[in-house]
Amino acid sequence: MRIFALAVLAATAFAAAPALAQDSAAGQVYVNGGYNHFQVGKSDTGTLNGRIGYQISPNFAVEGEGGFGINDDKVNNVTIKTRGSLGGFAVASAPVGERLSLMGRAGYVHRWTEAKAGSVKTKDDDGSFAVGVGGQYMFDDANGIRVDYTRYTEGKGSDGFAASYVRKF
Repeated sequence: MRIFALAVLAATAFAAAPALAQDSAAGQVYVNGGYNHFQVGKSDTGTLNGRIGYQISPNFAVEGEGGFGINDDKVNNVTIKTRGSLGGFAVASAPVGERLSLMGRAGYVHRWTEAKAGSVKTKDDDGSFAVGVGGQYMFDDANGIRVDYTRYTEGKGSDGFAASYVRKF
């Protein structure tokens, strides 16, 4: 599954590369910083999240993201924590107004989690295909906000809800 997800990302990036030469808006780097809330069954955890992306064309980008756990949850006397995550995504966007755009993304994410009950601790180290949708509003040409929902398919699946500050360079 990992190889398939990475192959899809690479193929999509290479297919979109000709648009780079055709549009002057291409080649823009952006960063995001914010919070990602994860729901896995009855558990709610979160990470401080960062993303760095490269806008290949006005409607297509690739981005990497990483996060580290900042809160945990207790379910049935078991403490659950997302320790961290790393991922890569292909992002398609469509403007719906002068400063507002909607987006969809697909990629692969690797997450590290931990569960602890008393003195017994287990760690999980798994990857997952992930797809999501969201929106971005730019206050000006360089600063904005982004919210998105991502569905992770590993195991029984989980949901991520993220809000972040956007900075374009």
